[in-house]
Amino acid sequence: MSDTSPSRRLLILSCSMTKRDGPQYMPARDRYDGPLWRTLRHVDPDEHKAQVAFLSAEYGFRGARSTIENYEARMTPEIVTAMKAGGLGTRWLPPKTLRRVMPSGEHPGMHIASMTEHGRKPFVEVCLVGGALYLDVMQHFVELFQE
Repeated sequence: MSDTSPSRRLLILSCSMTKRDGPQYMPARDRYDGPLWRTLRHVDPDEHKAQVAFLSAEYGFRGARSTIENYEARMTPEIVTAMKAGGLGTRWLPPKTLRRVMPSGEHPGMHIASMTEHGRKPFVEVCLVGGALYLDVMQHFVELFQE
C-alpha cells in the first residue's frame, strides 16, 4: 500500500480569471476565486488532503500559499513554449526589460524542491486541473519533476 498522506499528494490547479480583492499581496489560494478554488477552500482549507500548487501565465509554477498580486494575464501558446523551453529553471515573472544582469523571479524547481523537502518526500499522487494550454505545461513539469 502506498503512502498517500497529504504531504505525498500534489494538486496542481490553473490560475483563475476571477480573483478576490484584498491586500496588495495575498496567498494565491485566497486570491483566486474561480469555482475550483472556492471548492478547494471549502473542502481542504488547511491542505490536509493534498499540497496545492498553481500554474499561472503571470507567476509560473508556485505553491498555492505563495503570495501574489491581483493581475490580468492569459496563458498563450507563446508563454507555453517559453515555460517549457526554460524547464525547471524558468524564472517567472519574466523581466520587463533586458537591463537586468541577474535573472529575477522564481522558478518551478525551487517550489517543487520545497514542497518535497528537497526530494526526501516525493509525491506519490499528482492531479492536474486546467485547460489544454495549462495541462501541456503541467504535464511537462511533472515529467521534469520525476527526473
